[in-house]
Amino acid sequence: MSGVRIRKFFMHLVTFFTLFTVLCLEAGSARAAQGLLVRSADFYPTGAKFTFQVASEGSFNFTLPGAFDLDSLRCLTMEKLSSIETESLQVIEADPEELRPFERSVQAAQKSVDILEGRSAALNQTLVMLAAPFSDKDGGAKIDSGVLSGYIGYLTDAQKLRLDVASELVDTGVALSEARKVLKRAQDELEALRLRLEGKKPFNPGNISTVSGTTPGQAVLLFEAYTPAAGWNVGYEMAMNSATGVIKTKMNAVAHQRTGMDASGGLSFHTRMPSFAVTAPDVRPLTVGIRANNDKGGGNLAGAMRFDADMALEEAAPKMAMAAKPSPAPPQTVSTLANVTINGSGKVEGDGSVAKVMLGGFDLKSAPILVAIPEQSREAWIVASLDEVPPAFLPGNAELAVDGAATGRASIPESAGAIQIPFGKAARLTAKKTPYVSTRERSWLVKGVVNDGYTLEITSGMEKEQEITVRDRVPFATTDKVTVDVKKIDPAPSERDKENRLLWKLSVKPGETKKITVEYTLTFPDGETLEYR
Repeated sequence: MSGVRIRKFFMHLVTFFTLFTVLCLEAGSARAAQGLLVRSADFYPTGAKFTFQVASEGSFNFTLPGAFDLDSLRCLTMEKLSSIETESLQVIEADPEELRPFERSVQAAQKSVDILEGRSAALNQTLVMLAAPFSDKDGGAKIDSGVLSGYIGYLTDAQKLRLDVASELVDTGVALSEARKVLKRAQDELEALRLRLEGKKPFNPGNISTVSGTTPGQAVLLFEAYTPAAGWNVGYEMAMNSATGVIKTKMNAVAHQRTGMDASGGLSFHTRMPSFAVTAPDVRPLTVGIRANNDKGGGNLAGAMRFDADMALEEAAPKMAMAAKPSPAPPQTVSTLANVTINGSGKVEGDGSVAKVMLGGFDLKSAPILVAIPEQSREAWIVASLDEVPPAFLPGNAELAVDGAATGRASIPESAGAIQIPFGKAARLTAKKTPYVSTRERSWLVKGVVNDGYTLEITSGMEKEQEITVRDRVPFATTDKVTVDVKKIDPAPSERDKENRLLWKLSVKPGETKKITVEYTLTFPDGETLEYR
């Protein structure tokens, strides 16, 4: 086989493996998950309760995946049961079927490499044998001129064969290099798929539970079981109109579960975990006595009070794509003293994939404000100030947009009243802070004196006049040894709190720069060093 033909062969081989990989992935993803018929699912912050149905023709038998807690299994239609038995089993995990084609690809590529490596070794050995008539072990000439004429024909043929073998060895080396690349690619694809499937395996796959029983006749049975391999949190898509202040808000449940069974249709999302062991709150008596060893060194009071409380863990929400569309219907929310439940409809696959289930939407009325803090950023913040929020506005993560353009992400805190949500930075509003060069001097009272201050400059490149909220500060003394004397604040701030935080509200026209001047003096004992925190 010539070098050109060998190279073409391996180019076709690479193309074949690539197409083969794509087809296998598509075939694997097209297969639907097998399992029980899920009727509904209730998601909690770190778990889920599935309700599924089983048809009985006088008897029934089904397998419950190991992701479910067998102790939590119960029949919701007990009146239809005659008997029921459960058993936990351990199973040997087999490699997923999706890996088989990739394993065969690696084996085929390895075989090609082995063949070419063997051929390369054989050709190298042939070259060693053909070199024998031309040199001895010391590299010197072996055939003298007296006997050369008798071997001339043999040497000519051997030299020609040697050149042919060397040329074929080069071609084989090229082919071997391509084959090794194919092998490496096949191995990488196999390992990548193995890791991907490992992440999608059901929770606790080495265990299963069998459930069997009898019914008086034909019946449809409903069962429920709890799994810790699930969770959800709130995710919002919030698009603000800066002219009207209206924030069109979509509320989503960002959920996941790894039971091996898809949950689809009616889904419920709860804000609190169910309590599996609840005890009454109590305070134990605090007793005191004398130690048995009559220790006169003094006794220690000892006591304890214990209160049991449910703890719910929050999980980070994945990234969500912005979609600034009209708000859908409000979320279907049911609030009780112990829980808030929101109903939705969608699908959460059982392989751990993150799913976004639409829960509803609403419009929030806000007052957009621009806040400049020159000490922290040269750009001003766009902030939505809300006087009130609807009861369904739960804590969560939000994807934000202003006037149709995505601006960032924010965490929505729990709030029952007024709230402020940062919506990103204003592109054409800049803020600058220039500190004074502070000076230190000594007074006749033998004290240290520091003269300090700064200027703030707010520049607008916006299309119309805007009110800007500017925030800064002057030092606040935490000890009686330091005295703060504010000499000048021009213009005067709109607000100044007890910790010397300042707030101005300035109206800035397009292209205009507003300037603020702050000067103050710090007095303290001579020889001491000021510490700012």
